[in-house]
Amino acid sequence: MTSGDDTGERDDIPELAAAIDELRSLLRAFDEVRPSDMDERFYLHAYNELDLAGRTIIDAFDRERRSMGDRVGE
Repeated sequence: MTSGDDTGERDDIPELAAAIDELRSLLRAFDEVRPSDMDERFYLHAYNELDLAGRTIIDAFDRERRSMGDRVGE
């Protein structure tokens, strides 16, 4: 649902923050969909997009938590 051309801007943003920004963008895009366009195909696609965004946030959170744990031992 995003344009895909903003990856360079996200290189400076921590992975978890970038994943959250992506989810916010996705939700804004859903807000723009007219109710008459919310058919079965829309909901299938929306579910897949939300599932991917959720998993990306969880993975980023886990990686961030592991990296913080690595720093605690230093």
